[in-house]
Amino acid sequence: MVERWGVLNLAIPIIYRKLNWDISEIDAKVLETIDINEGIDYVLNNSSGETVLVQERFRDSFYSKYNDATLRFRRDQNQNPERIKSEFYKIKADYLVYGITNGSKFPEKRHTLTDFIKWVVLDLNFIRIQFELGKIKIVTSSKINCWIEDDVLHCPENFNPDGSSSFIPFDVLLLVNLFGYRPIIEQQGYF
Repeated sequence: MVERWGVLNLAIPIIYRKLNWDISEIDAKVLETIDINEGIDYVLNNSSGETVLVQERFRDSFYSKYNDATLRFRRDQNQNPERIKSEFYKIKADYLVYGITNGSKFPEKRHTLTDFIKWVVLDLNFIRIQFELGKIKIVTSSKINCWIEDDVLHCPENFNPDGSSSFIPFDVLLLVNLFGYRPIIEQQGYF
């Protein structure tokens, strides 16, 4: 099992145990294949024994000022044409587990990772349906934050400063304002 810069040690006791989700033991090559092709980082089981497919995205404390959860959108500079369209396009996970840690991801600072400042579990199936219904739209804009207009959540495509990729932010409070708590499975620290 590949651990994302030591954060799994936090995610298991703080998030997954709270949800009564246990990580399934999956062959590393199979897990790598479904990560690359389907945007699934982990396969878990809930308390009923049902399979739960998760995409994780954890950020360090630098990002705590933002009230969103993000998905990678495009990697236009990628040499492999099959990897230009990123997680957003291929994701088959049921849930996005997104968290902001209290520390740093850099190797010399990983000892600072002791907790989450905030975290949220989003129902990706619900969000996909809202895209299909036109209730969530990706827009080109100079704005970097989402907004609601005419009962539609507008999410701008944002670009990482290093040019490596773009991403789509989903403002957690705006999701709740528009859809109620339906897209939020669980959260801590967002509201």
